[in-house]
Amino acid sequence: MASIARPTLALSVAVALSLVITNPAQAHLVEDFGIRNGAPAHISLSTGFNGFVGAGIKKVRVDGLQMDAFCIDPFTMALRSSPGYKFVPLTKAPEAPWTLSASRATEISDLWAMFYSPNMTANKAAGLQLAIWEIVGGDAFTVIGKDYGSGRMLAALQTYSGLGANLIALTGPGQDYVVLTPPGQGDESTPPPHRSTPTPPPHSTPTPPAHSTPTPTPHSIPTPTPHSIPTPTPYSTPTPTPTPAPTRPPGPTPPPGPTPPPNKVPDSGSTFSLFASAILALLAINRFRPALPALARVRTRR
Repeated sequence: MASIARPTLALSVAVALSLVITNPAQAHLVEDFGIRNGAPAHISLSTGFNGFVGAGIKKVRVDGLQMDAFCIDPFTMALRSSPGYKFVPLTKAPEAPWTLSASRATEISDLWAMFYSPNMTANKAAGLQLAIWEIVGGDAFTVIGKDYGSGRMLAALQTYSGLGANLIALTGPGQDYVVLTPPGQGDESTPPPHRSTPTPPPHSTPTPPAHSTPTPTPHSIPTPTPHSIPTPTPYSTPTPTPTPAPTRPPGPTPPPGPTPPPNKVPDSGSTFSLFASAILALLAINRFRPALPALARVRTRR
C-alpha cells in the first residue's frame, strides 16, 4: 500500500506544479501584425528619433484572440511576437519614466470613448493614435506637419463629461498597448496569494541579570592659581617744543623813506598875518620908546 501511495502523491505534486507554470496570469503571447487602419505621420522624440511612422489602429492577437489596439509606448520598438505580456491597469504602463498618471490614463479612456470606432476612417484613426502619444510623451513627443486632427481631439477633452472606455494595458518586452478589457480580465500585475506559512512561536529570550556598574570616584580638579597681570607703566607725553619762526636773513638796511610833511603847519596866509602883527608891534614900541625914561623918573620920585 505504501508503494502505491507514493507514486500517487508524486503525480499530484507534478500536476499542481504544471498548473502553476501554465497559469495564463503569468504571461500572454502577443503577436503584432502592424497597422490595420491608419496613415503615416512625421514625429520627433526626445530620444533622438525623427521620421515617419505608421499611426492608427494596430491588429494584435493575444493568445490567439484578435483585438484592436493602440500603441502607448512610442519610445520602444514593436516585437513581431512575444510570450511575456501581462494585463495591467493603464496606470502601470508603459515602463518608467513614461508610466501614465491617473489623470493621463483617464484622458486616454475619454478619447477612446469619444472617437474610437472599429470602422473609423484612416485619418481619424491616425489622429487618435497621435493624440494618445502626445498624452504619453508630453514634451518629449512632437508631431511635425499634419496631425490628422489630434489637436482638435485633445481640445475636446476640456468639455467632455461622459464616461470613459473600459480599457486595460498590455505590457511586456516590446511596445505596450491599450485595448478594451476582455470579459473577466483583471489586473495581473499583482502575483496570486501564496499559501500562508505558519509563523513559528516566538522564543523567550532569557534576560541576563543586570550588573551593577561601579560609579567612578570623582577626581578633584585643582583650581588654577590666578596669575597677577602687571600694570603697564604710564607713558609721559612729551610737551611739544614750539617751533621758532623763521629769522629773516641779514641784509642791507633799506634806505629811509621820505619824511612825511608836518601836520597842523599854518599855511602862507596865516604866516603873513603874524608877520604883519610883529611889524606893527615893533613900530609901536619905537613910537613910545622916548617916553619910557620920563615914566621911569616919575615912578622914582613917587
